[in-house]
Amino acid sequence: MSLPPSTANWHWRSKDVSKWAKDWLRSQLNDAVIFSEGSTNAKIDSLKSCDGDAEVGMRKSKLLTIYDLHIEWSWSGIASDGTLVEGSISVPEMNHETGVDGDGDYEARSGPGANALQQRVRKELPKFFKDKLGPFPRAMLDTHARDVTPSVSGAATPVGNGPAALSPAEAVARLAPLKAKTPAKAINTSTVTVEATLAAAAGDIFELLTDESKIGMWSRAAAKSKPVADSEYSIFGGNIYGKYVQLDKPSKIVQTWHLKSPSWPDNHSATLTTSLEQGSDSTRVVFALDGVPSGQEDEIRGNLNGYYVRGFQSIGYVILENDSFRPLPPAQDTTLHAKPPPSLSSYLIVASVVVSVVVATVGARYLH
Repeated sequence: MSLPPSTANWHWRSKDVSKWAKDWLRSQLNDAVIFSEGSTNAKIDSLKSCDGDAEVGMRKSKLLTIYDLHIEWSWSGIASDGTLVEGSISVPEMNHETGVDGDGDYEARSGPGANALQQRVRKELPKFFKDKLGPFPRAMLDTHARDVTPSVSGAATPVGNGPAALSPAEAVARLAPLKAKTPAKAINTSTVTVEATLAAAAGDIFELLTDESKIGMWSRAAAKSKPVADSEYSIFGGNIYGKYVQLDKPSKIVQTWHLKSPSWPDNHSATLTTSLEQGSDSTRVVFALDGVPSGQEDEIRGNLNGYYVRGFQSIGYVILENDSFRPLPPAQDTTLHAKPPPSLSSYLIVASVVVSVVVATVGARYLH
């Protein structure tokens, strides 16, 4: 006989969600920006390891989240002197009682710029972890509570034998408050332009920006790209996405540009035009992003410099001074122009001269 709901709720039920927890952490933090300020920035690259346990339970009619995790992430950033800094962040304890230990263990390259960047990362992490990991317990319940909660009839729902659990992304989406449907407000925007001169061929840079197999080399994150007009693309693990509008290899790329960020307006699209001008020994690259919301110009300019330009530098491309760019000399027209045929007047002049000579010769003969 089934237990009445009041009795069923009293007994302990639990579900192991350790694997789901690891997937959720990866979806939340991989490629997440820790901070970006001018040309200085830092982000989480990927989840290196996650050890421990996580479970959802019910006891005495109360839903509980129980977890104790040891997590390690890899991170990277650009220091104020342009140095690429890479390291790891180890959080020794993330549990249901104390939350997240933001004072983890850090490893990174040494040096003045690297040390300053590491200190900035250490300062920003507590708030970063609170924003990114704070929703974790609620997401656990939204995804798995149904598997430990008795049904209305009093029969307990078998663990793992109910509706499919929500994916980490669906769980995060469910946490967002419902927004009232209001008319879209006009957004004041501007254009942000970033220019760089690289010691590379324009064709090579074009492929780095559009070839799916090469984008990850400089972005250090997953990418999807089919360089054909009207096809979709995503880079930096999906944090930037849109559609290709125009591709003129190797000189121009036009694409819609969306940023997955709380500060970026919903359903707002900008347009990124990348111009590549081949010089005698380098290529001038100009990123022009039209449609940047007012107030975000400095942040976006820093991101274009930090993630695009410095990304190329991180894989060995040399960045030159912009005033060192030398355009290709204008192409010279080497076509041989045929001389125009003589005019009729030219023939008449020659004929008259010949006749005069003949007359003079004959006349001279009879005068002697």
